[in-house]
Amino acid sequence: MRRWCTLVLAIAAAGSARAEPAAVVATAANTPPRLASVAGPLQARPDSTEDTTAPLPATLRENSYFYGSFGTRDPFKSLLAGDFSPRLQELVDLHTVTLVGVVWEPDEIMGMVQDTQGFGYSLRPGDAVKNGVVTSITPDAVSARLTVFGQTTQLTLRLQHEE
Repeated sequence: MRRWCTLVLAIAAAGSARAEPAAVVATAANTPPRLASVAGPLQARPDSTEDTTAPLPATLRENSYFYGSFGTRDPFKSLLAGDFSPRLQELVDLHTVTLVGVVWEPDEIMGMVQDTQGFGYSLRPGDAVKNGVVTSITPDAVSARLTVFGQTTQLTLRLQHEE
C-alpha cells in the first residue's frame, strides 16, 4: 500500500504529463484477453481549484426545464396521514325546496327534496336543516322544527300528487 501511495504521489508531481489508455490484446480463443500497457506517462489529476468545466453547447441550454413547487403539496407525502377536517355542506333551506319523494324500508325512512336549481337532497329524521332539525317523515310528508329569531315553528312539506 505504501509503495502504491508513493507511486501515485510521484505521478501527481509529474504535473503536465498526459495519460494514455491501456489497450486490450487479443489472445487465443480459449484464454481471456489481457491488458497491454501503452507507452507514455500517466496524467496527474487536476487541482480542485482549477476550473476544468467547459461551457455546455447551446442546444443543451435551450432545453432547460423548471419545476415550481411553491404552493403545491409534497408529492411524496402520504395521502392518509394527518388530520382530516370534514367539509361542511350548506344546510338545506326548507322554505326553498319541494318534496319530490319518500323512500322507506322496514328500518329506515328518507325524504327526498329538490331545490329551485334542481339539486336534490336526502333528509332523515334528526338531520340538521337551516335554522332547525327534521323531526319526522311520513309516507307523504316531511316535518321539521325551525327556530327563527327566537320563534319556534313547525314546517311540513307535503308530497304533491300528479293528477
